[in-house]
Amino acid sequence: MGGLPILLRQLGLLFLWLADSLAAPEAVTAKCDYTQIEIREECPNRSGLDWEAYGEALYRARSQTFLGDSDAALRGIHELLTVATTPFHRAFECPPAVASTYFSLAQILGFQGRLRRAAAIIQMGFVFIRDKGFSECTPWPMQGWDMLLAGRNVAHKVRELDAQAVDLRAPRHVRFEKSKMAVVTVCAYAEEEPVRLLSIGNHELYTQLHGYDLHMFTSPTQILPHAAGGMDVNDGKHKAFFWKVNAVRNVFDMDANYDWVLWADCDAFFMDPERTLDSIIHMYTSNTSSPTVPPRQMDGAPDWEEGAMLAAAIAQDRTPVELLVAVDSTGINNGVWLMRNSDWSKKFLDRWWHSDILQGAGENHNCSDQSTMQHQLLQDNAMRLDALWDSVEGPIWPPEVRVVAQEHLQSFHQATAMTVASREWVDGDFIRHHPGCHYYKEPCQQLYLQAATIFEDKVRALVQRQSLNQ
Repeated sequence: MGGLPILLRQLGLLFLWLADSLAAPEAVTAKCDYTQIEIREECPNRSGLDWEAYGEALYRARSQTFLGDSDAALRGIHELLTVATTPFHRAFECPPAVASTYFSLAQILGFQGRLRRAAAIIQMGFVFIRDKGFSECTPWPMQGWDMLLAGRNVAHKVRELDAQAVDLRAPRHVRFEKSKMAVVTVCAYAEEEPVRLLSIGNHELYTQLHGYDLHMFTSPTQILPHAAGGMDVNDGKHKAFFWKVNAVRNVFDMDANYDWVLWADCDAFFMDPERTLDSIIHMYTSNTSSPTVPPRQMDGAPDWEEGAMLAAAIAQDRTPVELLVAVDSTGINNGVWLMRNSDWSKKFLDRWWHSDILQGAGENHNCSDQSTMQHQLLQDNAMRLDALWDSVEGPIWPPEVRVVAQEHLQSFHQATAMTVASREWVDGDFIRHHPGCHYYKEPCQQLYLQAATIFEDKVRALVQRQSLNQ
C-alpha cells in the first residue's frame, strides 16, 4: 500500500504538467528529429571503434528477435557489448550506444525469464545513463523512461526472491555484546554550511545512543594517505566522492579493530533512533545462502537434474557476507553501505580505488565512485552468460555481497525517489538520503533541517518512554 500514494502523487504531477501544457499553447516544444544527430559527432572514434557501424550491427542483432531467434539476438548483442566494454573505459566514448546495448541485452534476458542476470545487466547500463542523463530523442534503440521502469520492475522481482534469505526476527534495537562498530562520514563543506552542521549533530546523536564510534572527517587533510593501499586523496586523480574509500580503509586499520563500519554520506540522515546497525547486519548475514528457484527448462541449459544439483550447491555455500549495499532502480547508490573489517573488504577497497576504468574516455565521467564500485562487483559476473546458472536464478552479485532493501539502509527524499522511480522515505525507514539535492540551495537545506528535526523529536520521545519504564 505504501507505493500507491506515491504513484498517485506522480500521476497528479503528470496531470498538472499536461494541464499547464494545454493552457499555454504559445509554448512550443522542440520536435525530435534524431536523423539530425550525427553519431560520428556525438561519439567520436578515439579508440578505433566505429560507433556508426556499431549502431548498424546493434539493429541487425536486435532484429533476430523479430525473426523468432532470440538466442541469436542474445549472442549478437552480447558480442557487441563485449567489444564495446573491452576495455571498459572505451565505452564512455559513446554512452547512449552502450546503455542501449545493455538495455537490449536485458530485454532478451528478461523475455527468457533470466531475471537476476537481466537486473544486473540493466544496472550496469545505468552507469552510462548517469553519465549523460536521460535522452528521449536519440537514434539509439532506447528511451530513458522505458529503461528506468524496466529497472524498477525487474529489481522488484529480484527483491522478492532475495527476501527469502532475510531474517526479520531480530528486534530493531538489538545490540550484540562485544561487537565493535563505527560510522564513517566525510563532510568537508564550509563550517557554516547547514548540511555540515546538521549532519554532524545527527550522526553524533545516533552513534551516542548505541555506543558506536563516529569518525567524521571535515577536511581532506584529516584523511591520511594509506601506503599499503596506495591511496591518497590529494593525488589529483580521484574526485572528492572517492575520499570515502581512503577514509574507510584507514578506519579499518585503527587500533579499535572494528568488526563492521557503516559509511554514510554527509547528506544521509539517521531517522530511526531505535534501529541498530547490529539488527541490519543480523537480518542480512545470518543466512549466508542465496535463494534460488526450481530448475526451469531453458535453451542451452542441461537437464533438470543438473539444475537441481546446482541449486543445492548454491544453498550450501557458506561464504561469509562482507558487504551490504542498497540498490535502487538504477543500480548501486553508495551513499550508505555496511562493510565487515576483513581481508576481502580491504582488498576490495584497494581494487575500487585503483579501478582501471578511470582512464581514457572514462577518466572524468560522472558518478565515478558508483560506477567503479559497481563495475568491480558486477560486470564480470553479469557478462558471464550461463544458461544453467540462470535456470535456477543463481546470484549474480559476489557471494560476499548482499543487497539490502532501501528501507533498511537508505531511502530517498521525494524528488530523487520520483526521478529514479525508487523508494521515497517514509516513517520507519532507517536513513533518509538526499542524492541530487544541492547542499547550497535553500529547498535542500530545508530538507536537511526537516530530517534532523524529525530524528531529534524521536530521540526525545524515546528517552521519555525509557524513563517512564524505569
